[in-house]
Parts: sequence; structure tokens; C-alpha cells
Amino acid sequence: MSAIAKVVAAMTVAVFALAGEAVAKPLAIVNAEIYPSPNAPQIHDGIVLVQDGKIVKVGTRSEVSVPRAARVIDAHGAVLTAGFWNSHVHIMPSDLMGAKTAKAAALEGGIQAMLTHWGFTTVFDLGSSTENTLALRKRIVSGEIAGPMILTCGDPFFPEGGTPIYVRQYLADHGWANEEVSTPEEAADRAVRQLDHGTDAVKIFAGAIVGGDIGVLPMRLDIAKAVVAEAHKRGKPAFAHPSNYAGINVAIDAGADILAHTTATENGSHDPYGWTPTLIARMRARNMALTPTMTLFEWEAKKIHQKPEIMAQTIKLITSEVKDFSAAGGEILFGTDVGYTDAYDTTEEYRLMSGALDWRQILASLTTAPASRFGYAAHKGRIAPGMDADLVLLDGDPANDPTAFARVRDTIRGGLVIWGTDR
Repeated sequence: MSAIAKVVAAMTVAVFALAGEAVAKPLAIVNAEIYPSPNAPQIHDGIVLVQDGKIVKVGTRSEVSVPRAARVIDAHGAVLTAGFWNSHVHIMPSDLMGAKTAKAAALEGGIQAMLTHWGFTTVFDLGSSTENTLALRKRIVSGEIAGPMILTCGDPFFPEGGTPIYVRQYLADHGWANEEVSTPEEAADRAVRQLDHGTDAVKIFAGAIVGGDIGVLPMRLDIAKAVVAEAHKRGKPAFAHPSNYAGINVAIDAGADILAHTTATENGSHDPYGWTPTLIARMRARNMALTPTMTLFEWEAKKIHQKPEIMAQTIKLITSEVKDFSAAGGEILFGTDVGYTDAYDTTEEYRLMSGALDWRQILASLTTAPASRFGYAAHKGRIAPGMDADLVLLDGDPANDPTAFARVRDTIRGGLVIWGTDR
């Protein structure tokens, strides 16, 4: 059994343990408008029946009977989808620190505010303290805390002299070790230690924003390759933070699998609006995916009181990049950079994404795309018999308004309501 499979099995056991005797009681979600997957037909007046953390039946009222003993959630007027993935978070807020010894209620409150309130049943942490994030995951796995499945890159890899300007004070305040790597050997050794310790991926800063005359410092290609290679030896993905065109080149040439952001700088041909077809083709040749993190650019602009017209130009740029990349067949994974930002509410991310993608593409970025990309398609990402009962109940229809993805009524993981009105 692979390391990831062992984690999943342990998590499943923990979710069942959290419910105690109630896990044997079926759950029936009735009167729902169901989107089983991004491309499947909608089921009107649908029922989803859950037993022991798995979906056992899906269909209309005439097709599925509700056991008398079942706990029933009446979803009249609501939309049901598979549980959401956020493929770019950071376990960095103060209320998630000290996870080994912090009070469970405090940690769960932080998780709810940042993640489960917004429908996230699985998240990928793209840079945090390896020890703290694994401790938090362990407490969720044990059933002590209700939360999402957490996958993590652990500590990120910065170029030598390339600790990003915007996290220097945070790292100093929290006593983090130096995350910079100066040789391929040093980088590979740390990647091995982290992956062997239980992390699920690596993240390189292919382009690190250091400010001053340098602006963005690219990682040496040999170092980037060394980190990525260690992940790939274990069948695990490599994320890359690009920052600019040079950073994207490092990511592509190093063999990274996912770009952690789009970019808001010129594309190497001095075209201010979007990535060139040639660049996108190179990314597609590597089968790279993208987490756009579009709200991040607004969040950063507001922090420095950027002029509205400049921010509008930035949004136009990143919207064209996401749209062009997707139109070329590039895979989009939903991600917000939350935990680094305090923009917990996902409404604006959906609004911005809808300028580049339709609602079904956004749903795919939240469900089927990450489940497939990260090796969970056999049991996550769709509403179908045999799948994990990771579900989101929405007070609104994203087919009419994509920001309805943010209006979460219930977040359900393994058949248990971990956040919402029906908990």
C-alpha cells in the first residue's frame, strides 16, 4: 500500500470513529438538485443515500427509497455537488499554529473559518511548517478534530538569497529555519527528508520576489531539477511558484507539474496581455496544471493601495492567461492562496474565474480535475455509488451564478456534516 493510500485509509477510519455508533445509520439527502459531475446531466428532485462514509445510491425520488432509520437532510431549494478541493492553501494562520498541543476547539474553529465553511473537503497545503501541518493532519485523522483531508508540500524551497520579501517577517516571528537551498545536493537531501517524513509533494520558488533592484530571483535550474526529481521518484507532484516569465521557464525546464499562480508581468515578448501561444504550448507539452489564485492579485494590490486602473489592467492580464491556457487544453485547479492571504470568502475568486471559465469548468477545477491530477479519481470528485461521501450543499445554483459556489450550506466529509446548518 502506498504512503498516500495509507493516509487515506487512516483518514477514513478516523471519520467513522468520529461518528461513533451514528456511522452505522444511513444518511439521506433528499429534494436536492444534484450535479453528479461537471459534465453529467443534472438530477432534479434527487436523493443521495450514504452508508459508512460511502455513497451507495444516487437518483430521483422515484428511483431511490429512503430507509426508515436514515438521518434525513432536506435539501429543498439547494444544489448538491461533490466536495470541493482547494489546491492552493497555506497552514500558516496563527490559529492553526502549535497544532501538536493547541486546544482542539481552537484549531477546529480556524479550520472552519478558512476551509470547511467554504465547502473544502480536501486541501493541498503549498508551503508551511512540515511539523505543524503533519501534526494538524494527525489530529484530524484521529477524529479529534473535524476537518478536510490535508495534503501538504511542507516547507518550501527558496533560491539562495531568495526568501520572498513578503514572508521574511513571518518566518522570523515564528522561528522557522532558513528555507533557502544553495546546491542541488542540499536541495535533494531536504526533499528526501520531507517526503520520507510524510509530505505529499514539493514546492519550489522558481521565481522568488525579493524586491530591490533584482525584483524576482529565479531558482538555479540544477537546484530546481534536483527537488522535482526527488518528488517524481516517489510518484509525487512538484508545484512551482513562478512570479514571472523567467520563473515559468525554470518551472517548465525543471519538470514541475503545477504552476501555483498565474503571473502579472509581461510575457517575454513585451506583450502586456497574456501568455504567448508558444509559452502555453510548452506548458501543455509538460502536462502542467495551473492554480490561478486570481483574488491574490486584488488582495496584494489593495495592500499597497494600487491605483484602480492598474489593478484593472492586472485582472485583464491574468484573466486572459487563465482563459487562453484553459482553451488550449490546460488543466485548471481551484486555488486561492488562503492562509497566506486572509481572503477566506471565496466569492470574489469565483467572480473573477467566471471571466475566463464557464461554471462547469469551475466545478471541474473544484472536483474532478484535482481528484484526477492527484490520484484520487477512483473515489473522490464525483457523486456516484462507491465514491466517498464528500459533498457540498449550496444555497444557490452556480449554473445561474458562479458565485453560488461560495454560498455553502453544508460541508460533508465521509458522510458527516463537518460544517453547516445541518451539523
